[in-house]
Parts: sequence; structure tokens; C-alpha cells
Amino acid sequence: MLKARVERLEALWSIDRRKRETRGKIIIGGALLAELIDATLTGDRTLLTTVLDILDRRVDLARDRLTVRDLLGDAPLPLRPGGEVAEDLSTALQTMANDTPDFDALVQEAMAEENDFRPSDIDGDYADLDPVWRREA
Repeated sequence: MLKARVERLEALWSIDRRKRETRGKIIIGGALLAELIDATLTGDRTLLTTVLDILDRRVDLARDRLTVRDLLGDAPLPLRPGGEVAEDLSTALQTMANDTPDFDALVQEAMAEENDFRPSDIDGDYADLDPVWRREA
């Protein structure tokens, strides 16, 4: 009975802590947005430049960057890290897709490091790949 009560209190405390953290993030974000608006209205672009630099380094997804752009009144934030501001969404997404690593090659390279490794070692369903398995020597 006592153990259940302690677990319930710990769960409630954890929920309360997460709510407070979320509220704090919203308050900080709101304060920064208000400051950005005030600075922009007075013509001071120093804070906007700093915030956009931070966002360019910290926000990766094009979807999130579009949201930030809209929220900041079409701010000059590229749709991909280090991209051009004028780049359209389809070009940005295509470029981001081309920049992803070749995961098949990475897996094959990692597995080739194992001595006498065959795909059938992972699963018998992959036995048909054994004859064509390439090992980089």
C-alpha cells in the first residue's frame, strides 16, 4: 500500500515537473518573440540576425524552418542549414535528400569487416544474397 502511494506521488511529481519545463520553454520563447518584434519595429536587426544564426545551426527540418519563417514574418531563414534564402522548398528537399549517407553502403562496409560474414548469418531469409555478397578487401 505504501509502495503504491510512493509510486503514485513520484509519477505526479514527474508529470508536474514536465509541465513546468514546458511552461518555462513557452515563456522563454514568448519573451524572445516579443523582444524580436520590438527590436524589428525600432529597426534594430541585431537580435534578429543572432536568432536567425542560432536557428540556422539548430533547426534541421524544412518543415520546422517553414514554421519559423512564417512565425517571424517571412524571416530570411533558408529552408535547409547553410542553404540559400531564395531556394524553393522542392530544391531544398532534393538537396537534403542527396546529402544523406548511403546507408546500404555503410551497412555493407560494416558487415564486410566481419570475417566470413554472410547475410544468412543475420537471417536465413537472406541466404539468397550469400552468393553475390561483396566484401571489400
